[in-house]
Amino acid sequence: MNRTIKNIVLKDLCPNGIWQLTDVIKSGLRYQISRLPKRKVLEDETRYPQNPAGMRAFLVKFFSRHYLQTQNSLVDYITSQEFLEIVRSGQLQILDVGSGPAVASLAITDMLACFLEHLKDKGEWSKSKTVKVDYVLNDTSNICLGTGQRMLADYFRINRRYNNAIIHNRTISIQKDFPDNINQLRRIRFNLGTYDIVIFSYVISPLSEDKGFSTLVNGLLYIERLCSRKGRILILQDRFQAALIRRMSRAIGIPNQEEESTQHIYPKRNMSETYTYSYYSFLYAPAERMTVTHNSVA
Repeated sequence: MNRTIKNIVLKDLCPNGIWQLTDVIKSGLRYQISRLPKRKVLEDETRYPQNPAGMRAFLVKFFSRHYLQTQNSLVDYITSQEFLEIVRSGQLQILDVGSGPAVASLAITDMLACFLEHLKDKGEWSKSKTVKVDYVLNDTSNICLGTGQRMLADYFRINRRYNNAIIHNRTISIQKDFPDNINQLRRIRFNLGTYDIVIFSYVISPLSEDKGFSTLVNGLLYIERLCSRKGRILILQDRFQAALIRRMSRAIGIPNQEEESTQHIYPKRNMSETYTYSYYSFLYAPAERMTVTHNSVA
């Protein structure tokens, strides 16, 4: 399809090669920031917020960066025929590990809304057809999970006036470390269906430190078995974790990508501020990887 649709989506979300938040996301982000206390916090509190002040600092410093990196890494897949076949089924399941305030889930949802709007304009998506989206948010921080639930609810409340193709079906929050929560994730998969997009956003470094690298990799390999046939797993990590990324790449047999995302900084500190962030990503189809592994073993 889908170069044309991709170009149209990029024109909306990444004009002139600069990623930026939509007005709907800006509105929800402004509201959440305004209701949280402002005080100086430590760097770890900003990266992994455990209290309202830490959450405010995260939303100001990291939300848009991680959100737009997610869109940058997923735009080819979201505008692909494989993904269109998933959403045509009328159901989409997102597993967001290390979800924070539902950053990746919001990034996917807003890009999906843009994608479907353009398909409707081209007559390739019925105006009466909807996609029900289930969100599984996993984080150890109660403030992250609570803020994520509110931001998703606000998104659908605000965006209803622009797009009615997506229904917020349900959100399930799991406040337990990955991969200690595998049994819960497996039960959810059997009750709701396979996961179509699984995101590990800036979480493999703390998980590797807390749980051990082998435990993390084994958990990731198990998650692959819970994914849909046309689904994807996306792992994002900052560029300062090069050694860990190389080790992960060898362990799961998937090459990593060093990517760049140029974006408008939000909330803005001046009217023209943009920045280019470098980061690492893995994006792969677990069904294809398991087929290759099975055939090689056979």
